[in-house]
Amino acid sequence: MREGRLLSFSGLSLERFVVSLAASALVAVLSGTALVGLRLPPALAVALVTGAAVPGALWLARRLPSRLDGVLGRHPVLAVGWLLLAVASIGTTARLATFMVDQTRSAASVLPFDEFFVHHSCISAPFQAALLERAGVQNVYERTHYEGPRGEPHFLDGFVIDAFFYPPPALLLAKGALALSEDFGMWRAVWFAAEGAIVFLALLGLACWIGNRNGLAAGLLVPVVWLSVPTLVTLQIGNFHLVAVAGAILSMLAFERGRNALGGLVLAVVTLTKVFPGILILYLLFRRQWRSAGWTIASAAGLMLLALAVLGPAPFHAFVSYQLPRLSSGEALETVFVYEVAIAANQSVYGVVQKLGLLGVPGMSGRTAATVTWLYGLVLVGLVARAAFLDVGGARRALVWLALLQLASLRSPFVPDVYAQFALLWMLALLLAVVGRRGRIAIALVGGLVLANLIVPNQKVMPLTLLLVLTLLQQLGFMALCAGQILRRPEGRTTPAWSG
Repeated sequence: MREGRLLSFSGLSLERFVVSLAASALVAVLSGTALVGLRLPPALAVALVTGAAVPGALWLARRLPSRLDGVLGRHPVLAVGWLLLAVASIGTTARLATFMVDQTRSAASVLPFDEFFVHHSCISAPFQAALLERAGVQNVYERTHYEGPRGEPHFLDGFVIDAFFYPPPALLLAKGALALSEDFGMWRAVWFAAEGAIVFLALLGLACWIGNRNGLAAGLLVPVVWLSVPTLVTLQIGNFHLVAVAGAILSMLAFERGRNALGGLVLAVVTLTKVFPGILILYLLFRRQWRSAGWTIASAAGLMLLALAVLGPAPFHAFVSYQLPRLSSGEALETVFVYEVAIAANQSVYGVVQKLGLLGVPGMSGRTAATVTWLYGLVLVGLVARAAFLDVGGARRALVWLALLQLASLRSPFVPDVYAQFALLWMLALLLAVVGRRGRIAIALVGGLVLANLIVPNQKVMPLTLLLVLTLLQQLGFMALCAGQILRRPEGRTTPAWSG
């Protein structure tokens, strides 16, 4: 009776309050990591985020769908399972956060037994590039600024420095961050929190936009995506790929709500940083969403001019004359491709040719890989045209966006599985939200989620030939899944049997 009065007084169901409290707790962990990274005393950081978590949970609970009410009574097993996943998400993130604020606590990393991931940080590349640019180096893309002539690692605070591959506008963000702090440890902690927040916002935002039962199911499956190995490891190493995918989806949601200026700015930023989200600009043009496309192009042009004014012409000249040709041919990754395990992990179209070559198929040279990649680009244009004219909405449209982003990302010569699987995991979760407990289809999707969590280890676990065959089949199967979302005929919307 007392509990009933409490819930009646607050106007909230137990289910809505628990879900909102879990979301607030995850945000609190990310916020606390950023505050500690900014050198606030841990006790003060914990006090601040804890003080904000409960009011935040109450605010969110009042905005959650009423369909959550009574779920515990209708589906107790699923409700308890979800609660366990939510607690695991919070606990795992908190554990990882300790490594992000203190690099000596490597046991708290996602894969502490893998020395490569423990000592790898992708944000070391923009950090080093910003230092080089500030020092007046003309070609910040020269490989030997980041590693030795033969690929010998250079270190930054115990982390192997990554080579810088991003377009020049990415240096704007890095240069701005460098002006605020030259503490690489601070960079790691703050970027972990920022990237995690953007990804979490996108996962929830897309579920809210889908709405109805499918959206509710997609929202409840967020912990499945969050707890995946690719998501957590990529948050740990800080690769921009997660932000590129999440930001691109957020931009499309902004366009759907008529916020063209905001959507255009976000899409321009992620496109000028990671390139592949630009496929959505082509999608907008094919759909004749002139305002959305116009704002994106105008924002991109403005950012390019700003980068040119701040950085000068040297990075642009180096990128066009030096880096782009080397990326197209694969030469920019010559010290990576000497490792067969890296080729096995490569999910790109370029990697398909590489794997076939290692398996003994004749003619599978670097030149062939570059040619196939360019032909794949033409196929992508056709898929965009097909996607643009699909009359679908809700979850189906979201799946098309994610499929386009995933397929576009595979045009890069090197897309390691550790972050290549993120968009796939998101797609599989959305598909599972739509089909619910539909027997063999649901089982197949769960199997796909397990498969998408498998990444190539940096230790030898099986003969190379078997590893190459398995990873080749994996990536071709996932590419077919993405293409299928675009090529299959529109059909009536379905709702999961268990979501209400």
